[in-house]
Amino acid sequence: MTHGGMTNKRVIDTEGVELGVVSKVEDDCIEVSEGLFDQLLLSRKYIDVEEETEILLKDTLYNILEGMNVVGSDDGDIGIVKETVTAGDVLDTIIIETENKELFFITLEEIYKIDENLKLDLNMNQIEEDGRLEE
Repeated sequence: MTHGGMTNKRVIDTEGVELGVVSKVEDDCIEVSEGLFDQLLLSRKYIDVEEETEILLKDTLYNILEGMNVVGSDDGDIGIVKETVTAGDVLDTIIIETENKELFFITLEEIYKIDENLKLDLNMNQIEEDGRLEE
């Protein structure tokens, strides 16, 4: 089922934070850009209401992400979302905890898709090469 009418609508969480604008609609997700994310695929299961100019989510972005499993661009397990960090009222970075209890930060731009898992634009090898892991 195509919802071409969703394109160009603002995507808003329950606290009124705008994630961006719908740039593309797919069967199971919407693509959000021009906001907190350069380009994000967001599962439709997080959508509560579609209004005339806005799409409202069921919860805040940080509540959606908290505790979510994180996978890399190669679908390999990376860890879980340990904490979300805000700058003012806006989600800024996310702290991921690996299975070995190592922590590292990611930015919103490094998120590819939010669905059953949080999928990143990078894999564990790239994270290790970047020297991001902290014990």
